[in-house]
Amino acid sequence: MIDAASFASQLVSAERAGLDNQYQYQQALAQNKITAYQALDTKVSAFDSVLTALADSDNLNATTTSLSQEGYFTASTSDGATAASYTVEVSKLAQAHRVGLDFASETWVAPTAGNLNIDLAGTSMNLDLSTLPAGATLVELRDAINSAADNPGVQASIIRTGTNVKLVVNSEETGAANTISMTLSGGSGTEYTELQTAISTSTELTAAQDAEFKFSGIDIVSSTNKVTDVVDNLTLELTQTNAGNPVTLTVNRDDDSISSNMQSLVDAYNDIMDEIKGNTLSEDDSYVALAGDATARTLSSQLRNAFFDLPSGTYLSDLGLEFDRYGKLSLNTSDLSDALDADPTLLDTMLLASDGLVTQLAAKVEPYSKSSGIFDDKVSTLNGEIDRINDKTEQLNLRMENTYQRYLMQFTQMNQLESQMQATTSLFSFGTTS
Repeated sequence: MIDAASFASQLVSAERAGLDNQYQYQQALAQNKITAYQALDTKVSAFDSVLTALADSDNLNATTTSLSQEGYFTASTSDGATAASYTVEVSKLAQAHRVGLDFASETWVAPTAGNLNIDLAGTSMNLDLSTLPAGATLVELRDAINSAADNPGVQASIIRTGTNVKLVVNSEETGAANTISMTLSGGSGTEYTELQTAISTSTELTAAQDAEFKFSGIDIVSSTNKVTDVVDNLTLELTQTNAGNPVTLTVNRDDDSISSNMQSLVDAYNDIMDEIKGNTLSEDDSYVALAGDATARTLSSQLRNAFFDLPSGTYLSDLGLEFDRYGKLSLNTSDLSDALDADPTLLDTMLLASDGLVTQLAAKVEPYSKSSGIFDDKVSTLNGEIDRINDKTEQLNLRMENTYQRYLMQFTQMNQLESQMQATTSLFSFGTTS
């Protein structure tokens, strides 16, 4: 007797083997293409990000600063500052107004009535002393000033001198206009009188003061020590006076930053080309996912051609760029620096103009990098193919299950028939002697 289930399974496996191999091959082919398109999409997206950064002209006009003497101020530039030299001579630093009120002890008890008015540069706060907790001390008065909803921008603190205690009130902003004045009204009693005396005899600890300095011989006044509006894209942070000892500030082109930005373009372009080459060309006749793929070839030629379709009268070598015989792009930073020395506007002209390299490259990759772009459509189509293959596989599974059941029934019937024949044979052989 045969094993009906095993024999039926073997026949079904043999029958479906060809289609299984076909479907698996088709599915693997589609999945490999999806993987290749997604990898290429990642490279193109990275390239697009580089182009977006380069499209900001500040990144192509980066600058750095140097000082002839340190310690008096710091200087920093945002990209796009003009390369130039200046002299800076600081005669005054901006200061915040600070006043001190004297009290015998921090356990001094505040009055329970009256209004404390604190004015800063014309903006006032009114503290109703009756709202302080019962037995409020100098600590609670400090906290009430700092947390007042109408606080105009002052900060109160307590300083212990060893002989008495000072309530120090200071402006949070520097500048001559930010002066503090304090008045008390509407109360009476010993504590009220003590507070009124402390206000009337308060000491100016630091005067409200503007910064004053000469910038290349021009007198400048600033309410803060951080000066951002004297020259575009240049920030000064004044830290010490140097009257009579001017410091030279030099703003230089930041070649390292510019070269880094240009190198990012080179690297991102080469990454795309390497990805295309790896998925379209086989050096040993082995399978590659996008062999003969028109989409990859088109992208490759479009990007490469853009490097040779530059504004009239300019050449790739003007940017320090060149292709080797393998199509690899490289950057010569010395050539780029020399070109910028000759023409500081070169990058804006060659890269960012309407017919510039960055502008053209961005237009070339946009159909690929955008949401629901060419790569997304390709992947969507391939996923649809995989879904159809899966449907065919499910139909095959159902058909083969029916075939299996048919074979199983047939072989089971054969086994039953064989059993019956054996039983019949045994009847004829019963009692037979030799």
